[in-house]
Amino acid sequence: MAPTSTTETWDNAWTSTMRVKRKRLTDTIFDEYPFLAWLRANALETEGGGKEIQEDVMYGKNTGGWFNGYDEVNTDAVDGITAAFFPWRYLAVPITISMTEEMENRTTDKAIKMLEAKTKQSMMTIRDTMSAAIFSAQSGQAILGLQDLVADTPTSGTVGGINRANETWWRNISDATSTNVDNATGSIYDGVSRMGTLWNNCSEGNTTPKGIVTTLTVFGDLEAVFESSGYARLTSGSGTAKVDASTVNFRGANVFYDRDCPSQHMYMINPNTMKLKIQKGLNFAKTPFKEPHNQFAKVAFIVVGAQLTINNPRRNGVATTLT
Repeated sequence: MAPTSTTETWDNAWTSTMRVKRKRLTDTIFDEYPFLAWLRANALETEGGGKEIQEDVMYGKNTGGWFNGYDEVNTDAVDGITAAFFPWRYLAVPITISMTEEMENRTTDKAIKMLEAKTKQSMMTIRDTMSAAIFSAQSGQAILGLQDLVADTPTSGTVGGINRANETWWRNISDATSTNVDNATGSIYDGVSRMGTLWNNCSEGNTTPKGIVTTLTVFGDLEAVFESSGYARLTSGSGTAKVDASTVNFRGANVFYDRDCPSQHMYMINPNTMKLKIQKGLNFAKTPFKEPHNQFAKVAFIVVGAQLTINNPRRNGVATTLT
């Protein structure tokens, strides 16, 4: 966009009054990144480096047999153990400032220092780019995303070097049943019933999804469902009771929305099986400033070395066509 401009008359009153400006930089472009924050809080693992990330997985069983006395027992060797490999990916966003910008911004009446503002801008940009990649399919030099690891169609494609078309144990749960979330069938809402089915398919004993992320539209329908007469929950504090669906919870898992989530999708994620790998020293780190030889300017970078990995896709699921 074109830069904004103002026209003033430098009379006595204007010169003595000057402008009133708060010490803040208001963001009007970036979203929040709830799922990225959830991954960093619940599924973050920092690694020292290496060319690739290796996840060892077990996919086959041995064979046991009952015996008595001198019966022969099975001694056949079995395979059933392999590894998935995930390459590191790197993302950088520059912080660039010219000498003239820096000099002009040194005056003490400047409420926000330009270098501070540019650093904040670049940090939010790298978070924005990372969040978009997490909800996408991998392309170019980007990290793997949910559309790779928790695919709508998990019967095809290779993830971590393992071909899902051949290996059924390497497939995530996917449910494409068209569902109107806030439509009631009898005494239960269709959306809640659909969530229960996906939850059960992703769970085994105490191994259950811990985070459920969806779109704003679906989340709004769920809020309406949970605030309805059949699902209302009362909370009280300071002697006041109220109906509360601001923090939606389903079977112990937090339900939240992310604006980067694909339309009509809901993901159920188990943080024990999905990890956001971060390379040590490149955890959204800022590099030193460097000056080009032919310009009065300097540039630094916000850098992250990362990859989204999975070691048991069966414990993660996606529901699509949620209307």
